[in-house]
Amino acid sequence: MEAEELSGLSPEERQAIILEKVNAAGRVLAAALAQEFGVSEDSIRRDLRDLSDAGLVQRFHGGASRVVTPALDFHRRETVGAGEKHLIGRAAAATIPDGATLLLDSSTTVVHFVRNLPPGLSVRIITTAVDVAAAALDHPLVEVIMLGGRLGKLTRSATGASAIEAVRALRADYCILGTCGVGDDLMLRADDFEDAYLKSTMIKASNKTLLLAAADKLGQLATYEVASVSVVSTLFTTSQESGILKRIQELGVDVQKN
Repeated sequence: MEAEELSGLSPEERQAIILEKVNAAGRVLAAALAQEFGVSEDSIRRDLRDLSDAGLVQRFHGGASRVVTPALDFHRRETVGAGEKHLIGRAAAATIPDGATLLLDSSTTVVHFVRNLPPGLSVRIITTAVDVAAAALDHPLVEVIMLGGRLGKLTRSATGASAIEAVRALRADYCILGTCGVGDDLMLRADDFEDAYLKSTMIKASNKTLLLAAADKLGQLATYEVASVSVVSTLFTTSQESGILKRIQELGVDVQKN
């Protein structure tokens, strides 16, 4: 629409367009919207408040973003998209060389990765995650090292200063990560603050990072930033969304679609 047409819209019409923009871009800024629509920032703030009250956006100072889906507990997450997670885990597991040291986070997709490691593969797995360690113990040749700390109920993983310091002292060949989301800003994100910090530390402690992400994770918002997706060596995903995948590839990330 032309600027004159936009300025003549009713609040309801304007809010419908704003909602489309939020869902497409992930976030909008009130000042930019006011200029685009030719209305006052107060009008835009009222629009954003109305959309927020209706549960359609999340407001922040100066704008609004997509509504973030509440985090599910570990066992409920384990059942969501299990087929996708199996495909991703199997593809990533097939790339691991014999004798590698792996630093694994607490993602449910990472559990599928462990379950798909070839039975003749001998590797060392270091993890803070209870379920990842338990799955690794079922493998005939895997050495399992469990890092300690206070256990978080959401991630079923050790968190806090002791876990962070233990990871900082390591040097692993591969960091194997899941993610709560990769935003349109191409940042890896997590739902839990301590988990986000732990993931970031794991990346820094490893030579290469493999990211395991189901299709619904790309473009998905989560609260806490972990790192730019550019730190990832290879992304294993079921997504066929060429737009975001192309942008990720342009950052030098090898994308493996399964």
